Amino acid sequence: MKVNTVVKLYTLILLAEGDRHGYELMKTLEDLLGAPVGPSQVYPFLRKLESLGLLVSKRVGSREKKVYSLTPEGREFVKELLQKSLTVLQAAVKVIGREKVCLP
Repeated sequence: MKVNTVVKLYTLILLAEGDRHGYELMKTLEDLLGAPVGPSQVYPFLRKLESLGLLVSKRVGSREKKVYSLTPEGREFVKELLQKSLTVLQAAVKVIGREKVCLP
């Protein structure tokens, strides 16, 4: 599974924080990224995660909104992905200097 966009990475992080429905994911992503995020950026990725067994969905509430949750395998996937990302970030800090990365 490739996580090759910021939208996908943030989607996984948000799902690791807790269960979310698709619209909530899109609105939170828009707030975080400061740019519009459409259904075509979110729902195909959610379907792919679900088909790989990394995500499950269920209908909840009177409007039966579809809520997505990471499976144990999905949580492990996110953990490994973030560990790899941390390694890259640590290398970047070495190259550009800690003072440019860390807030005062």
